[in-house]
Amino acid sequence: SAQASRPRAAGRGLAGGQSLDLTVGVGSYYDDNLLQYSDQQIADFDSGLYPYRYGVGSIGDVVLNPALAMRWELDQGRGRRRALRVRGEGNFHGDDGTADFRAASVSWRESFRRDRRLSLGYYVLPGYYLRQLHDEDLLALPPSQRYPRAEFDLQIGSVAWRQAIAERTRLEFSYQYENRRYVPEFRERDSGTHMGEAALSWHRLPRRSSLTLGGGYRVSNARGSDGDELPGVPPDDPDVSYHGVVASLGGDMELARGWSWQLSGDVGYSLATRAYDSGRPADTYYYGRNDLLNAFELGLGVGFLRHWNARGFYRLEHNRADLGSSAPAGSEVGSYRENQVGMALQWSGEVWKRRGGLGASDADAAPMSAKQP
Repeated sequence: SAQASRPRAAGRGLAGGQSLDLTVGVGSYYDDNLLQYSDQQIADFDSGLYPYRYGVGSIGDVVLNPALAMRWELDQGRGRRRALRVRGEGNFHGDDGTADFRAASVSWRESFRRDRRLSLGYYVLPGYYLRQLHDEDLLALPPSQRYPRAEFDLQIGSVAWRQAIAERTRLEFSYQYENRRYVPEFRERDSGTHMGEAALSWHRLPRRSSLTLGGGYRVSNARGSDGDELPGVPPDDPDVSYHGVVASLGGDMELARGWSWQLSGDVGYSLATRAYDSGRPADTYYYGRNDLLNAFELGLGVGFLRHWNARGFYRLEHNRADLGSSAPAGSEVGSYRENQVGMALQWSGEVWKRRGGLGASDADAAPMSAKQP
């Protein structure tokens, strides 16, 4: 979305000062397969014969997604910029409140001359509800009732380096580490995931368009045991460790422009493979399993009145899982198809600015609302 202009201080490379941006947004969308159930699971849910396997009231739901972000930037002059961004958001469901969650992130960016940039990020998502999963250790309950709630805390740390390699071309290398820690009933699923990725992007193409092509590799190492097995006896828990490639292609283009508005479109495609590493033939869901995920997203946005932006979107996600003939129907997700359609509204702009350079005074620190015409 458009933002207020950020004038530089005049002089021989003097710093442009500091600014504080605020972004407030709210989105809503319908998801027809909220927990990514397979066709067999949906049929079981609709039959009503397996109430303990499902902790939601409906397969699809309407989701509300509010978000708030603050971004502080320091212009140090001579191409040097420093930025700190803090963001919080949440997902709130109309019928399936048990799947609600809240997340927060913080990022730090150092920009240098010749369009070079270093980024650090941290993301935290506590208490994310996965679904009801089978727990073979609940021997006091009948087999049909051994499906407690499975949720985990997620933390992600990331680092990225971007630089220009041609006038309109940028190359970025990134790495992120994900840590998942489950509730005590499913400690065998605790995992650490490493992912490295490289991306090429082309900017300022005809019709104010851009294009990004990315690819990478990830490895997830799961604990694979809850620690209750006897010495010398192989674990009877699932091993969700995997490795695979990731790839993406996306672009956006300005479609039309007026005096106070701009219409744009965007499209994205991503692919991910997962080859599971379980070496236990008794692990029927993950032994020899291979997944292929394809996702496609199409969006149409309009920016207006300098600070406002609205976007409608459609997203299709399809996962094909090769589980093998020995995998029984149950709580584990296999192949699934998920559709989302919705829209979001966002306001973004400067709320405070202090000019740099020689002679800066406290008057320069007045809120932008007092300076804008």
